[in-house]
Amino acid sequence: MKEWKSFSFRYGRNDGQMAWYRLDDEKGLNIGIDLYDGEEHSLRCEPERIWADRLAEVLEKHQAEKWDRFYDIETCICAGDSWVFHAYAKDGQEIHAMGHSKYPEGFREMKAALDELFLALLAEYETAE
Repeated sequence: MKEWKSFSFRYGRNDGQMAWYRLDDEKGLNIGIDLYDGEEHSLRCEPERIWADRLAEVLEKHQAEKWDRFYDIETCICAGDSWVFHAYAKDGQEIHAMGHSKYPEGFREMKAALDELFLALLAEYETAE
């Protein structure tokens, strides 16, 4: 399974809700989560390595590499949702994608899996505090 040096996925809805998930594994595993759904939720942590493995599984299962260079913006819709995806593998592979009211194949499924993963981590650390 591929190892990821860094990862960032930010998704903002036109109603003001936002999620931003980040992983940095260059000098030890660090994860950041910022959510806004009427309330702000933030987490910065150094979780167990299993969380990096789980992210790698999600990216592999949903074929994140197929998103590379996806760039599509619906210029006529001012109120649409927007998102940005960046991932850098330890082997040098990079994936960059972004859109506004346009999405690559499998976007909803990948987003749901990322939400599930990062919200589980947030719940685990909120419970531990």
